[in-house]
Amino acid sequence: MQKTYNKVQIEECNQVEKETKSSTLLGSKIYSQHTYRWIILTCYLVVVFINGISYQTFIPNAKQFVQLYNVDEQIITLTGTIYLIMQPVFTFFASSVIVKKGFAVSMSVGVILTIIGYGIRLLINKYSFIFAILGQLFLGISRPFILNGQTTMAQNWFFPSNRMAVLAACNAFQTFSMVISVLWPANWIFKDYSYNDQNKQEGLDLSIQLQYQQFFLSLTLIPVVFLIKNNPKTPPSGFANSDHDVGFYDSIRKLLKNKNFILILCTFSLYFGTLKGFGLSVPYLMSPFGFVDTDYSIASSLLIIGGFLSAGFVSKLVLKFKKYKAIGIVLFIISLVLTLLTYPILMIELLIPLCIQQFLLGFFLIPMVPVLIEYSCESIYPLNGSFSVGVMVSGATTTAMLSSILLTYTSKGKDSDKTSALVTYIILCCIYLIGFILFLFTKEILNRSKEVEQRASSKQSVFYCQQQLKTSMINPDAVQNEQIVGDYPTEHPILDSHQFIQHPEVLNPDFLEQMQNDEQT
Repeated sequence: MQKTYNKVQIEECNQVEKETKSSTLLGSKIYSQHTYRWIILTCYLVVVFINGISYQTFIPNAKQFVQLYNVDEQIITLTGTIYLIMQPVFTFFASSVIVKKGFAVSMSVGVILTIIGYGIRLLINKYSFIFAILGQLFLGISRPFILNGQTTMAQNWFFPSNRMAVLAACNAFQTFSMVISVLWPANWIFKDYSYNDQNKQEGLDLSIQLQYQQFFLSLTLIPVVFLIKNNPKTPPSGFANSDHDVGFYDSIRKLLKNKNFILILCTFSLYFGTLKGFGLSVPYLMSPFGFVDTDYSIASSLLIIGGFLSAGFVSKLVLKFKKYKAIGIVLFIISLVLTLLTYPILMIELLIPLCIQQFLLGFFLIPMVPVLIEYSCESIYPLNGSFSVGVMVSGATTTAMLSSILLTYTSKGKDSDKTSALVTYIILCCIYLIGFILFLFTKEILNRSKEVEQRASSKQSVFYCQQQLKTSMINPDAVQNEQIVGDYPTEHPILDSHQFIQHPEVLNPDFLEQMQNDEQT
């Protein structure tokens, strides 16, 4: 039986709708978020957390590890610095793996190296403390394979409007892992232990207990290798499958020539690299004022908790106003003032004022990590964000290593006194001041945000054309010239169903693209 005209209309309409959903009509993509993104994010955060708790495993109880294993305090400090220094050494290689193979492959490599690192540390009692350093070496190598992929993960699985919050969550878990790396040995393992010649074996047993606990925890990462995926079938934004990938060496060259990125990099490194390096010396700086290891753990934990609580709030401010520089200036000024107050508060020799000061310092300083990362990605776009993250984290870790050597020397280690503590805090404040001055010279170049707006505007116009075509087929008499409310207040061409069927070329993407261009003109 011959089809009626109405049946033809309905079938043509359904075909247009089907093509729209399959992203072929107009050559555009239908962007969506998939529920599986929460599994991806959970896997990523768990890996970041378990890898991060290894950083300060030996630092909070440095004095006891020195006596238990008969090593110098510099060797204990080396367990933290070698974990950090592997980031700049392997960052470009890790970033190239992310660009060429995808962040899922990079994450799998990071998971395997993390498990190996924790496994090697199990040998410290059977052989020597050198295996703790070797284990930290593998854990440090795994770090760039994990951290460098955070922007790619957020870009591939989340809408652009959610990306800042995702990065804030990644930073929060990274900093939270630092809290646990301090609390775990100091408050849960060695809490009631004090070294003497009679209980040395007890201390060694507690040490190996700590290593086994963290090793078995790392084994829970094995399922991540099978669950992690590079991207969904349909991307959440045009950047997930962007054609802007640049060659490995070209990316390095363009990064180093980007003056705005260099300024952001220096600010990030001087603030957060020095903060990590300074953390290795804090136990020695607090001891002349009567504070013990437990007090250090509590104060350091509140620093990270303060940053954890404020990360979401600051991210919303940046997302709403897109004022990276203005928000950064306010946060850095408050952080600098709070840092200047650290030594006077130590002189009071009371834990509660110190905890309040550290909480506020973390509240205003730590949230600048995702802000500066996003700021740098905006500046270098269209280069791949994994290179930006890798270089910035590498700069921070290099600065952490150098600052830990400098500040450990000025604090005089276990022989520290109030004068050496004052000198160390003055140096810290000077470094922060230099970083703040460099930040003032940055320019708010928002390359990526501008392209997002352009694509959104283009999609709005294309979507309107789709709706006009579908409406014209169903009810040609109901279609009238009208103005669209939004960024494009202009009249749009009209096709009735007869013209549509008689001129099938309108389904051609090139034709509709030309119609869109004419409309914008």
